[in-house]
Amino acid sequence: MTALTGRRVLLVEDESLVAMLAEDMLLDWGCEVAVAMRLEQALALVRDQTFDLAILDVNLGTARSYPVADELLARAIPFLFATGYGRHGVDHEYRDAVVIQKPYQGSQMRGALERLLADAAMPGRAAAREGCLHGAG
Repeated sequence: MTALTGRRVLLVEDESLVAMLAEDMLLDWGCEVAVAMRLEQALALVRDQTFDLAILDVNLGTARSYPVADELLARAIPFLFATGYGRHGVDHEYRDAVVIQKPYQGSQMRGALERLLADAAMPGRAAAREGCLHGAG
């Protein structure tokens, strides 16, 4: 049993094979996973369901996942961005968000998710990050 066991995770990833790989890792760690492959689908899931964590592929075809990030921030749901471009693939407004490099590597993703949960358990750290994301920091 780990910190991820039983956690509901939203996985937003538009590449089906990449989504299946990430979903398999999350399931192996005991997570419950909802997968969204399009921006509209991800927004609907965030608005209609409850999640503990989220993984957002930055590029969803011609769309970006930033509206999903904004919805998650409004609901105080921790998330990370995943991109093949590393930190350079994330808009400056989200510079303080956690970013992992794709392709997904299990130890990297698991460590980042566990750190997000730990940070969320410490309200001051989560609030500071949210303030920075909205230009207050």
